[in-house]
Amino acid sequence: MNCEAAKAMGLKLVEEEMSSRRLTEESKSLIRTALRDFLRWASQRGTPDFAILGRKELISFHLWLCGRKSTKTGEPLSSSTINGRFHAVGLLYSCAYRSGLIQEIPTRNLDLKLPEPSGWKRRPLTREEITRFLERIDTTTPQGLKDRTIFELIYSSGLRVNEAACLKVGDIDFDRRQMMVRGKFDRDRVVPVSEVATGFLRLYLGERISQGDAWVFLGSRGATKGGHLKSSSISERFRDLLRRFGMDKREISTHSVRHSTATHLLENGASVRHVQELLGHSCIESTVRYTHVMIDGLAKVYRRHHPRDHELFEVVDQEYDRRLEKAFRHRESACPP
Repeated sequence: MNCEAAKAMGLKLVEEEMSSRRLTEESKSLIRTALRDFLRWASQRGTPDFAILGRKELISFHLWLCGRKSTKTGEPLSSSTINGRFHAVGLLYSCAYRSGLIQEIPTRNLDLKLPEPSGWKRRPLTREEITRFLERIDTTTPQGLKDRTIFELIYSSGLRVNEAACLKVGDIDFDRRQMMVRGKFDRDRVVPVSEVATGFLRLYLGERISQGDAWVFLGSRGATKGGHLKSSSISERFRDLLRRFGMDKREISTHSVRHSTATHLLENGASVRHVQELLGHSCIESTVRYTHVMIDGLAKVYRRHHPRDHELFEVVDQEYDRRLEKAFRHRESACPP
């Protein structure tokens, strides 16, 4: 098989793998971009056949990635971007190996993953913050009604942004207030919908409520017009609203709304198992991560109210020591040795 045929076969196998994993369109697009850059790099080096590249060449490609700059910002590529692009190359070789195109995977045991910044973490919104955010959306305009419906629905059912974007009208059972969510990796699930979110869905859909095959949230411009809304558009809209409401913080993203659902359910006594089912996590460890917020909250309550960890304890303790010392001196003067 010549190099062009091998390249075409490799890319086809990757497409099939991405479809079987039910990756989002954005994830697919990132992988395609990464592979296009990789194959162009290989061709410019005089080795257009990716199948003959070895560990040495892949290390050179990784170094090339580390020296690249973003076409949008002019800044060096972030660690997460570099890791993602190199992971895409590993996916290409993995698919080629499983199909018999190559005899070994050159990226296997090649640990070039860069450490990613850990200076900040995504956090959920408090119940007061999510209420303030939702209620400040102006639902008297078509765009505002769409915004309120999207974020009420995500918060109601703990949806991923892409799950909300790809929702169809027929997936929703309005009478039972539940819906079928097309999750990642074929992990579809049925989840409840809050009464508030159901009300906004009815209002937003209007006459479209009977069109089962229609997308709930339609794209309105560009390539998405007539199709479903892109998840990146939802994220951009969320950030715009945060700025408008004076709530924009680096650690808050659209995923924070889903994070808030899990946290608030756990705070109100829901079991971790039930929250796991709602969120569509394959393993309970993914859900348990949300409990750290509850533990942090417990620590704050403890420090505020426990008599030995109260914020006034130090003052009380000092006063108590002074009284003991005074009493001891009085005793010593009254009872000399």
